[in-house]
Amino acid sequence: MTPAQLARRRRLTDAVIEMIDQVPPDQLQMRDVAERSGVALGTAYRYFSSKDHLLAAAWADWQRRLTDRVRAEVSRDQSRGGNSGTPPAGPCTRVTAFLHRELRAFQRHPNFARLVTHVEGSSDPFASEELAGLGDDNRTVLTALMDDVPPDVARPAIIALNATLASGLGAWTAGRLTFPDLVRQLEDVARLVLGPYENPQPA
Repeated sequence: MTPAQLARRRRLTDAVIEMIDQVPPDQLQMRDVAERSGVALGTAYRYFSSKDHLLAAAWADWQRRLTDRVRAEVSRDQSRGGNSGTPPAGPCTRVTAFLHRELRAFQRHPNFARLVTHVEGSSDPFASEELAGLGDDNRTVLTALMDDVPPDVARPAIIALNATLASGLGAWTAGRLTFPDLVRQLEDVARLVLGPYENPQPA
């Protein structure tokens, strides 16, 4: 895409991010998003084939605002090495801190949790492409936070954490799970799969 096309695409996803707190995802309309963004409706459909495609792209953009910050923090910590004077946090602590930040964002914006549940159930192929890219980005960040965990442990750990988060968000937005219980479930899974690697073993 040209810079102008990317800017129009971003205006559309930004409009969803701005609107989602007031409008649940099932009530959000492409026409309203186009009007809010200042992009013509026909042009919006050239970038996004369906509402689900647009919602998935908006979620990906919203989530990457967090993962980009975490990635920068990981890179900064790695460049400092052991020069900070304090022992580095273990993988369970690092991953749990990331999950807490993610959960706080959903707690502040519960309609985004509903958006996640909506998009995860979509059969739209273009929405699925957006979710695949988001999944790759999420795995990259979690893998970096688990850099001292064996790959054959880190891979299923990421699957378990993501599955717990997805099912928990669905249960929370449906009123079947309290938010503290959702947090507790994720913490329990993180401790189960990463706890044994929390403290480095002496050489």
